[in-house]
Amino acid sequence: MAAPRQNQEPPSTKLVSYGNHMNFNDLYNYILENTLGLVENIDIEGIGIVKAKTDTGNSAHNVLHGIIQGKDSGKVTFQTIDNKVVTLPYEDEIKIHIGSGNKEDRPVVRFNVSINGEKYSNVPFSIADRSENEYKALLGEEFIKSNGGLVDVTKED
Repeated sequence: MAAPRQNQEPPSTKLVSYGNHMNFNDLYNYILENTLGLVENIDIEGIGIVKAKTDTGNSAHNVLHGIIQGKDSGKVTFQTIDNKVVTLPYEDEIKIHIGSGNKEDRPVVRFNVSINGEKYSNVPFSIADRSENEYKALLGEEFIKSNGGLVDVTKED
């Protein structure tokens, strides 16, 4: 690297991010702390720790395994991981195209979750039967983008 000319400042080692200055070590640590792996352990309030797969191709809501047992007066009851039965208000129903021209209506509920020590409130999850899937939860594109948007497929949970 060439020495700076006299009376000229050396190139800055600071990077600008959202108006804040961040040195290389801070940036590196930020990336490490905010990068999700292909599979993450998430703690869903009222459910417990669940292995969730990051799904960058899922532009709909996050998904949580649940067998719908009933819907009434704006609430949905479903059986989920470890046979827990949960009743929650649902705010919406989304129509998901599941392939071969088939569609399915899914209720959307909200949970507080923790991932890598970070807490997130009122995170939307659609409820779907994932009993045949290895991962009982999916983290969708919107959630991933809102939390830095970085996924490292080599990162272990």
